[in-house]
Amino acid sequence: MMTLVVYDISDDRVRRAVERRCKDYGLRHIQRSAFAGILPKSQRLSLFYELSEIMRGREGAVRIYVMDRRLYGMTMRIGRVEGFDPDPDYGGPGYVVV
Repeated sequence: MMTLVVYDISDDRVRRAVERRCKDYGLRHIQRSAFAGILPKSQRLSLFYELSEIMRGREGAVRIYVMDRRLYGMTMRIGRVEGFDPDPDYGGPGYVVV
């Protein structure tokens, strides 16, 4: 399943730890505060627990969204930010305005 991790973390050290962990799982850094990629349920749960440990007692929020390929393909994208990974493209009628 497609996994989307979004976060709002002001502490640079904590934010970098979350980013490193997402990259360790092969997720693409698609925006400043978002990673996306395909993870099986077991890896998604492991990532959830590891990110929970990183965030324990710290200010900030992390959300992990799960969707199937069809729903991800319906994502509406507007613009793009230079310096980040390309958004995983799994087909579908995604709408892009640049």
